[in-house]
Amino acid sequence: MMLLGLLLVLGLAGLALVAFMDNDGLFTTSAGAVELFGYTFSPTVGEVFLIGTAAGALFLVGLFMLFSGAGRRARRRMAARRELAAQRAENLALKRKHDTIATELAAQRAAGAGAAEDPREVEAARAARDAKLARDGAEAEADERLSTR
Repeated sequence: MMLLGLLLVLGLAGLALVAFMDNDGLFTTSAGAVELFGYTFSPTVGEVFLIGTAAGALFLVGLFMLFSGAGRRARRRMAARRELAAQRAENLALKRKHDTIATELAAQRAAGAGAAEDPREVEAARAARDAKLARDGAEAEADERLSTR
C-alpha cells in the first residue's frame, strides 16, 4: 500500500512538473487581481499554482497531525482501560482472599472458644461466603462492562 502511494505521489509530481515546464507564459500571464486584507495584487498563473501547492501541502500536514493525535489518544485510552480492568481483577482477587481468610479466622475462633463445630453451621458460613463472592464478581463484571462503553 505504501508503494502504491509512493508511486502515485511521484507520478503526480512528475505530471505537475511537466505541466509547469511546458507552459511558456506561466509567470508572465496574469491570473487577475486579488484583494486580500485590503491589499490588491495580481499574481501570475504560476504563482497561483505554487500558492495552491503550498496550501495543499499544509493541508496534508494538518491531516497528518490530526490523525496521529487521534491515534495516540486512542492508544492511551485503551491502555487506561486495560489498567483499570487489571486493577479491578486484582481488587476482586484480594476481596476473595480476604473473605476466605475471614471465614477461616471465624472458624478458628469458634473452635478455640470451645464451641462445638456443627457441620451445618460451617457449611452455612461457606455458602454465605460463596454467595458474597459471586455477588462481588457480578458487580465487578457489571462495572467493567459499563466502563468499556
